[in-house]
Amino acid sequence: MALFVVRKLVRSQMFGLWRRRTFEDPQLGRFTRVRTMWYPAETADGLQVSLEGSKDRPSPESIEMARKLLEDPSGLIRVAEAFVRANSHAKEYIEGNGELVCDGFTVYESGKFTVDFSLAKWPDAMITVPFKDGAPCDVVLDD
Repeated sequence: MALFVVRKLVRSQMFGLWRRRTFEDPQLGRFTRVRTMWYPAETADGLQVSLEGSKDRPSPESIEMARKLLEDPSGLIRVAEAFVRANSHAKEYIEGNGELVCDGFTVYESGKFTVDFSLAKWPDAMITVPFKDGAPCDVVLDD
């Protein structure tokens, strides 16, 4: 009998590890956890907002920042795009690969965030613009 109880306990713990963790926010919607980040099940107006957090839920700081960003995202997107276009390495990276496409934001527990872009003719391209104190501070290019 004891062996049966132990097997049942082990199985329930094993299957609990493989289950996708989800979180629901009344304003932001449903999120699924992958590693240390929470990704939206659906995008808001085509924008994805990824949130950093614990295994149980996104951090309260990242949720609060995401809500603020989505109140009026267009201004930040314009600023980030202008910052990318002013960067000589980014110009070279973008050349011939179509227009910048804003994929959304990544928000960290620290309250910092990035505006994330791809390219119309190169969807795997990643152009990330970290913001510090409300202003863009770098351009990160990746594939």
